[in-house]
Amino acid sequence: MGVFSPDALKYYKALSYKKCSEKPLLTKVIKEHNVARVVIDMKSPDASNITCCYSNVIRKKSKKSPDNTIEISDCKNFQHNVTITTTAIMVKCKHNSSSKMVYENVHTTYLIDDKVKKKMIKYNNTRPLSVLLIGIDSISRLNFARSLPKTLKYIEERKWISLKGYNKMDDNTFPNLMAILTGFNDSMVFKTYNPKAIGNLDKCPMLWYKYRDLGYVTAYAEDSASMSTFNYIKKGFVKPPTDYYFRPYVMATEKLKKVSVHRLYYCTGPENAGERILNLADEFANTFKDYPNFGFFWMNSFSHNNLNTPSMMDNRLRKFLIDLEDDHIYNNSLVIFLSDHGMRFGDIRRTPTGWQEERLPFIHFLFPPWFEEKYPKLLQNLRGNTNKLTTPYDLHMTLQHLLVLSGFNYTIKPSDACPQCMSLLEDIPQDRSCKEAGIVDHWCTCEGYIEHKFESNILKKINTYFMEKLGNIISSTAEGNKCVKYKIKSTSTRISERFVNKTGNHIVLSITTDPLAEFETTITYDGNLSVNSTLTIGDISRLDYYAPHSKCITDAYLKKYCYCK
Repeated sequence: MGVFSPDALKYYKALSYKKCSEKPLLTKVIKEHNVARVVIDMKSPDASNITCCYSNVIRKKSKKSPDNTIEISDCKNFQHNVTITTTAIMVKCKHNSSSKMVYENVHTTYLIDDKVKKKMIKYNNTRPLSVLLIGIDSISRLNFARSLPKTLKYIEERKWISLKGYNKMDDNTFPNLMAILTGFNDSMVFKTYNPKAIGNLDKCPMLWYKYRDLGYVTAYAEDSASMSTFNYIKKGFVKPPTDYYFRPYVMATEKLKKVSVHRLYYCTGPENAGERILNLADEFANTFKDYPNFGFFWMNSFSHNNLNTPSMMDNRLRKFLIDLEDDHIYNNSLVIFLSDHGMRFGDIRRTPTGWQEERLPFIHFLFPPWFEEKYPKLLQNLRGNTNKLTTPYDLHMTLQHLLVLSGFNYTIKPSDACPQCMSLLEDIPQDRSCKEAGIVDHWCTCEGYIEHKFESNILKKINTYFMEKLGNIISSTAEGNKCVKYKIKSTSTRISERFVNKTGNHIVLSITTDPLAEFETTITYDGNLSVNSTLTIGDISRLDYYAPHSKCITDAYLKKYCYCK
């Protein structure tokens, strides 16, 4: 299956970039000696005969909802410029004669407080490797090549290292990013650090805490506030998890006039929501490029809901990477450009290519030249891992490995969910199995599957088993009584290619139900398949867009399975 597989191309269409404003921004941030001001562009035609005011945006302390509450102060008039003293600042400008709102925006920046200043002084003469993670949700390696050809061409010309066998370890964003940050799987996180309870994520041993405590300046920003990784039906953080935390800023931008593309905020005010995150990443890397830093920047707004919308951002992403190069960021920073998984729902997901793409997100690495000069064997290993099976757990081990290489007194801790996983700078075994890599059967891409029609009595057994399991999942939850009882409308089955030689024992079952929902699962059986075989089921995928039909549910786990009555 390649980039231009016919079953994928049937659903692919390149889209053009959409501007969020036809006019240049009326206000911008200017920084001098750690003093930042929002300045009105007095040369703009819109700057005449207007009155502008500003409101301070702060993260409001709330016991019930500490990560979802911001406070916006009363709007105070200003002329020409105003100094930024808080997390973010909202600007509004009205026409004097008509009182019509002519401009609204929200600005933020990096102000260096005493805590960060101490870190910078500490590393004035030494320079450990910095780490910049740039993530885009729901883009497979193949769709990256289809949708972002200019960006990919730049990456290939600059000889970034790309992993073709980087396999997700679970369904959606949260578990795949937590595997990177903690080395835990989803059940481990929920058992010990249930993110639905206030304060638990603050206690969870995420790697950005390690980097922060070792003196790195840290930052985290993510767009699409309602669906962001640690807040979608979760409580988020009580305290900011990083030195610079931009959720309050993003929440404030979403109070501006918005333009949605495929049900996500593409424009927040006069700026593109994804570009706001890219701008924060660029400013972070430049502000602290002479000091060790760890930045985590994630975008959902132009990629999560549609296969084709990433193509709108090809030029912007390429320019972002070129800007980092022009600003010499690559001289001292490892840049990791990645996704969590491919498209999880929609037409392409019903194809064989879509099945594979969902499981194989893109990931690219660029190390500074000096790193390869100092550690040639490690980069040789990474290049040698290009076509091997790798996982988010390996990236977790890599981020720990980098702390040791940077000279810190740090002991690498094995991944709890994948004790055999290892740093990507080591030589990954060629014959590694999904089990050894911490990947359950349902998400494993090591086996190919071919269509197969079973005898009616065996198919009935498989279907009945699946519907019983699905019913048990729904009924075992507190809100299960809000969901309809599904009936089978149609089914299809695929078997592992090894099944033909009697050595495989996996079946991929796809079921369409009434009311309309589409599910897929991997079923394992013992011995030779018969009506007497013992079946086991792992994770269940939902292939249709289910958000409109599960609004009655607050449980994130149940939402994927429920169709509200």
